[in-house]
Amino acid sequence: MQEQNTTVRKKGQHLTSFERGRIATLHSQGYSNRAIARALNVCHQTINNEL
Repeated sequence: MQEQNTTVRKKGQHLTSFERGRIATLHSQGYSNRAIARALNVCHQTINNEL
């Protein structure tokens, strides 16, 4: 899978434009929302809301 994001995220922090781009890329490659969430170290619901 993709390289893991090792930065620590605080609760309530907004997604960066880089993270939004990764979400779009991974989604277009057929990754599930939960797999994308694991790759970005965010809650799966964040991915659902973004898409």
